[in-house]
Amino acid sequence: FLFLLIFIQLQEAFAKGLLKPGLNIPLEEPKKAVNDTEGLKKCLTELKKSLPWVERLDITNNPAVDVLAKVEGRLDKNQGSEEVNAEDDFQREMFFYRQAQASVLEALPKLKKLQILTKRPDDYFAEMAKTDQHMQKVCSSLPSLLL
Repeated sequence: FLFLLIFIQLQEAFAKGLLKPGLNIPLEEPKKAVNDTEGLKKCLTELKKSLPWVERLDITNNPAVDVLAKVEGRLDKNQGSEEVNAEDDFQREMFFYRQAQASVLEALPKLKKLQILTKRPDDYFAEMAKTDQHMQKVCSSLPSLLL
């Protein structure tokens, strides 16, 4: 009964023009673009701090050489500058993979030179999805799987 009463009251208010759009249903206003150049410049100076490389760990490079293409004789002279078809998921992912690979190949010697460890210690404890016994069983069966 209460619902019916409220419904009738809403219909009367709507008929009189008392209900406005957004009063009962929130209307999303378009977001207003703000060009905060001062804030952007401040953020840029924060990012451009002259920190040592070991604090930034940034590397910019081309992707590593595509070994498969090299073996098959399809390697271009302009390797690393090839166009990547954005619609080809596999080609795009391989490009990302090779670029990450090249970054690792460049970063590891730098880290080694700075005497920063890159491998976890043997006694490092981490929660694993599989038990150590299961992993030992898998590792012991790997040589027979590879033959």
